[in-house]
Amino acid sequence: MNNSEIITLNEIKNDGSEINLYYNKDFGVWTAFGMSAYALRLFGKTYNQDNPRGYSEELQMPCTVADKHTLDKLIKQYKSDCDIDITAVDTLKFKISDTVDMDAYQRWTDKLRVREIDAQELDLREGIDNGPGVPKHQFIKDGMTSFERNTKRVGDCLLSLLAMNIFSPLFLLCWIAIKLEDHGPAIFKQERIGRFGKPFYIYKFRSMRLDAEKLGPQLSKSCGEGDPRLTKVGRFIRAHHLDELPQLYNVFIGDMAFIGPRPERKFYIDQIMEYDKRYEYLYQIRPGVTSYATLYNGYTDTMAKMLRRLQYDLYYLGHRSWWFDMKILTNTFCSIVFGKKF
Repeated sequence: MNNSEIITLNEIKNDGSEINLYYNKDFGVWTAFGMSAYALRLFGKTYNQDNPRGYSEELQMPCTVADKHTLDKLIKQYKSDCDIDITAVDTLKFKISDTVDMDAYQRWTDKLRVREIDAQELDLREGIDNGPGVPKHQFIKDGMTSFERNTKRVGDCLLSLLAMNIFSPLFLLCWIAIKLEDHGPAIFKQERIGRFGKPFYIYKFRSMRLDAEKLGPQLSKSCGEGDPRLTKVGRFIRAHHLDELPQLYNVFIGDMAFIGPRPERKFYIDQIMEYDKRYEYLYQIRPGVTSYATLYNGYTDTMAKMLRRLQYDLYYLGHRSWWFDMKILTNTFCSIVFGKKF
């Protein structure tokens, strides 16, 4: 078992009551990952010390670095439980008295996942954490004027028509590959809720088995990682976002826009609205193929992520403009080209 597997295993078992530390010989520092990283950060704060923090792409976990000064204090606090010579070991484990606040941990993790943070993103993060960015008791109206909305619609129509022609060879290849694998339908359609709260059918290339939801609606993780319902072709087209190509037709006929909140099923909207009724504000605008939330919140496979996505979508609703849309579209294109998962 390699070091990465040991770290992952320790953090899977960690309920937030432990700090696991690993010595990095290359840099001469101790590093905590996952739940341990947050616990170490809280420990550092008791000594007014902000430990360097980051996010491990290899382990898909947050990490925090402890220098010898911080570690000496940690050992002294727990000297009744252990007598450790930190020059003689490369792993340490400490029990802490209280488990961490899971909501606070999740917010911290989300911040670490964000790579490029501009002023707009900082404003949004402040709003999510403390409230002023997305008012909870104030109606949020569409940030675009009527002229801007109409121009956006014309642009979406022309751009989707052009894109369908350019990507027509890809449409054909995806169609053939799906058909050859299991002889089932290549196009998958599903009812979603769109502008004005009206249902419409969203179209995608089918990436899952025909009986994928025989047990009812189920959420899939980003790019379908670890989802046994995906077909082999489906796993490939999902990873490269090719399954979304048929939504160009949804944009062309006016059910969707290129940029806007991702359309959701009523089954999940009803659950979201039990927590936050402001989802209805999103009915003012067309749902989108991509969104601000997609870039910064990632794929929504839990209710907590759905509620955070709503915060992003409401922020977009109140601040949207041609420039904002162009920025989102450009960032989405670059993310796909460079293989970012979301």
